[in-house]
Amino acid sequence: MKFRALSLLLAILLLLPCLFACANAGPDTTDESASNEAETEFDPFAGLDFGDEEFWIYTSINAASTGMGNSNFMIEGEGEEADSSDIVASAVYKRNLDTEELLGVNLEYVHSDLVYTAVSDDVKKFVTSGSNEFDLIINDLFPLAGLSINGYFVNTLDESYKFDFDQNYWYSDYMTDVSFIEGYQFLLAGDYFADVIRSGHCLLYNKDLYEDKYGNPDELYEIVLNYEWTHAKMLEIISENYVDLNGDGQADMEDRYGYVISDMWGSSIPLIASGDTNYMTREENGYPTITINNERTYTLTESIYHLMYSEGTKVFNEGDVLNAFINDQAMIVGYQRLGSLENMRHMEHDAGIIPYPMLLATDKQYNTSSHDTTEVGVILTTAINDMEFISTVLEVLNRETAKTVMPQYYETALKVKYTDDPQAGAMIDIIHDNFRNVFELAYDYAIGTPIQSIIYGTIAAKSYSVSSKLAKSQKSCQKKINKLISQCEEAFIEN
Repeated sequence: MKFRALSLLLAILLLLPCLFACANAGPDTTDESASNEAETEFDPFAGLDFGDEEFWIYTSINAASTGMGNSNFMIEGEGEEADSSDIVASAVYKRNLDTEELLGVNLEYVHSDLVYTAVSDDVKKFVTSGSNEFDLIINDLFPLAGLSINGYFVNTLDESYKFDFDQNYWYSDYMTDVSFIEGYQFLLAGDYFADVIRSGHCLLYNKDLYEDKYGNPDELYEIVLNYEWTHAKMLEIISENYVDLNGDGQADMEDRYGYVISDMWGSSIPLIASGDTNYMTREENGYPTITINNERTYTLTESIYHLMYSEGTKVFNEGDVLNAFINDQAMIVGYQRLGSLENMRHMEHDAGIIPYPMLLATDKQYNTSSHDTTEVGVILTTAINDMEFISTVLEVLNRETAKTVMPQYYETALKVKYTDDPQAGAMIDIIHDNFRNVFELAYDYAIGTPIQSIIYGTIAAKSYSVSSKLAKSQKSCQKKINKLISQCEEAFIEN
């Protein structure tokens, strides 16, 4: 290695006069290619060879409840050969192959096909049995978050590991938000963990129906861009678009609605998260403090109540809700995600994509929910002695995903292949760039379910009076947070 470094240094010194002359010759188009060549030449992982060591990934193949389909096709790929007719499949195949060849590793997979309620016990057994079979676990956010507090996973912030979380292909804000306390980062999110993007909640609207009702089919895009897309505006559209198609005087499955959803709880999650309850704040020491008992939460709960119980809203069975939208029975369909666009390619009519609304026009900020079953990564503490190997492979997988897969999936498939709408790209960017409020999705169950039991529970009971309930629960929730902080600090022991 020393001789190779010396030869490289001599070659650079010989080239300096030429490089200096080129730099002073005025603007040209070689800067980017030269930069890329330099980046390749000085790749910090070049020359590594793990001797065909196997990197074992326990990857979820359980499909999302929306029928979106699992994201394992962007982790494992789809078969031995790259499908040249599918740009994403080809990119995933190349990413995996490039990583294996660069590092001298073999990526191996074991499938986990479990509903979210079974994930915790399944993962827990590996640690309690002392198994170091897997280098990476990929599964649902909230059950993994619950386990993280009790010391089951490696704290990835150790500076000796090969992670470079300053790189854009790691979702640092997301991982910081989902960290229970400062200095402990157990859950991994980044370009490689494609389900984070695919599970980003969005709304779809029928552009043909919108044009028939309001004229300009792109008006909703303008409303979004002007920060006028609010709960009040959404309620207005929902209320104005119920039509008794069969004329029987009954609001039934044969009619047209302003808003169709698959179930009340799942469909409430993105409205609560995007509406922003100011769920918690962090003290100077990084500890979370529950702050959900506030006027904004009261206003948000009432607003969601009116959205859910509008005459223009209808709950369909999970398997029927998207078909109802495709068959022109709804202006807007809820509980969809960016990954749902993959199902829209064969829709006869044009569909627009928009973010979930702000609560108030004064917010000037859209928030995207990634759902509580978004699939993220963790490393079991039983694998801590292999962290140089594991962190190196994961760093390269994320880097190569950003280089090879994301341009094809995000820029080409999502924005072009899955939609014919030239303006959809700007909406997808808004949705993609504004993931927030992950903490409440990950830990609500662990701290006493103030969202599920109180906010949603009150709405499900056909009420929106939550102030007294939240006031009573806030102290108990904070006690649970404090207990979990102690557990987290006591349970995690560096080996």
